[in-house]
Amino acid sequence: MSGDQVNVSESFRMLHDYNTDGPPLAARLRDEHDRFDRFSRSVDGLLLDFSRTAIDDRVFASLIGLAAACGVEAERQRLFRGEEINFTEHRPVLHPLWRERNFAALLEAGEARELDEATQRMRGIAAALNGGRLPGDSGPSHIKHIVHIGIGGSLLGPRLLCQAFPPRGHCPQVHFLSSVDALDRERLLERIDPRETAVILVSKSFSTSEVLLHARRIRDWQLAVLERPEADRRLFAVSAAAPRAEAFGVPAAHVLQMGEWTGGRFSVWSPVGVTAAVTMGPDGFDAFLNGGAAMDRHFRETPLADNLPVILGMLSVWHRNVCGYAVRGVIPYDSRLAGLPGWLQQVEMESNGKSVDLEGRPVGLATAPVVMGDCGTDAQHALFQAFHQGTGIVPLDFIGVIRPDHADAEAQQMLLSHMLAQATALAVGRDRDQAMALMRRQGVSEAELESMLPHRLMPGNRPSIVLLLDRLDPESMGKLLVLYEHMVFVESVIWRINAFDQWGVELGKILADAIQPTLAGQGGGLPADIAGLDGLLAYIKRKQGT
Repeated sequence: MSGDQVNVSESFRMLHDYNTDGPPLAARLRDEHDRFDRFSRSVDGLLLDFSRTAIDDRVFASLIGLAAACGVEAERQRLFRGEEINFTEHRPVLHPLWRERNFAALLEAGEARELDEATQRMRGIAAALNGGRLPGDSGPSHIKHIVHIGIGGSLLGPRLLCQAFPPRGHCPQVHFLSSVDALDRERLLERIDPRETAVILVSKSFSTSEVLLHARRIRDWQLAVLERPEADRRLFAVSAAAPRAEAFGVPAAHVLQMGEWTGGRFSVWSPVGVTAAVTMGPDGFDAFLNGGAAMDRHFRETPLADNLPVILGMLSVWHRNVCGYAVRGVIPYDSRLAGLPGWLQQVEMESNGKSVDLEGRPVGLATAPVVMGDCGTDAQHALFQAFHQGTGIVPLDFIGVIRPDHADAEAQQMLLSHMLAQATALAVGRDRDQAMALMRRQGVSEAELESMLPHRLMPGNRPSIVLLLDRLDPESMGKLLVLYEHMVFVESVIWRINAFDQWGVELGKILADAIQPTLAGQGGGLPADIAGLDGLLAYIKRKQGT
């Protein structure tokens, strides 16, 4: 066993020992008056408060030591040097280049020039559509709708940004289509006019079945009203397979290259974010990129003990591998961040939902937690009963914004009060004396007190972190998303897995392609290696009358 392996094993042994002998969170928060100062960090308008997690100075030092022993610093250098860390797909991981916009630093001259051109073309398209015009138009605005068609990483990031920074003025309304379920598309097309609509197709391979099915139907919808040249002017694509997009009918000047090395779930920084650049405006999208680049620099240059992505990643390892928590809750207390839990769900679970390590052996540690969440205060009336009194502990990320973009100070104070109250209630709980006193104040009879008591107790000792943004603008959004991206990368280094492939999504696609002809009554039945579906298929076909 190497020295680093010994250090890793010893770090985990100590962490497990420390997890069994610490006081409850209520006592820590009551007795440690400097706890916030010791267990919070801030950078450029973003605060991470992790004082309501069950760590102490020993645990924190051991977590940082574990990060060092596992090679987080060396792997971080490999990431930013553009080494082929996604070795199963033989690709470097270069999506941070979109944030720095310095393609020549790591790419050959031809590819760097091509991506510079894509960036400039994206700005031109976004500027035109932001004003309600098609590229090359100079007359009055007439584009009132944009339909963005994508799935997974081709949609989640852009949709999050468009929800946070919606269109204003002449900017068209944006609609997203993802699921192959036709009902959403049909309902949308009933409400909009193809003459007033631009369509953006996003598919890295330009072979994604869901995207292409929607694209064919929308193309027919366009051509039923428009001559082909006018339909073409309203069609755009983002892809690493430009010839396929052009063969479909997208004009070459409307195809934006995204680079084979841009993973879908990390692609919002690339031309995949063109729809967001429309609603935010090109300058707003530049501010988003600048915020992301600032967090890249913080992650790359800051010592581990003060490094926000490292701390967040190591807290996740603590909760997953030492405390045994299998779920992570993400609760933004700002409606503009409604799409954040879904975006992070993909970034975390598709990246780190792996069961073999870098050598192809079974991973010795639990990997990605299930990520779920919703906006507070809505989540309080749906999820929080289980968080407070359920049998499973779910560590939460509370995300708040101090200065809102509205003038209702009372509403903002109420919102933040709820967030702080929930973080406190989860940590400290409610004991017997507090519950009895509360019930007496509420007029519960003495005869009922004892029988009601178990139902009114709150166990507490449930961890959470609080992330506070000074305000939510494109720059701070960029910092927030990159904070989570690098958190996931740090986790992957500790678990010794490849965070940048996603082979687990492949089998279902292959089976769906094999099943569809049988469901449609074509071909000679299911392949021999697909078992157990005969009854379901017969039932479906009988109900469909086929």
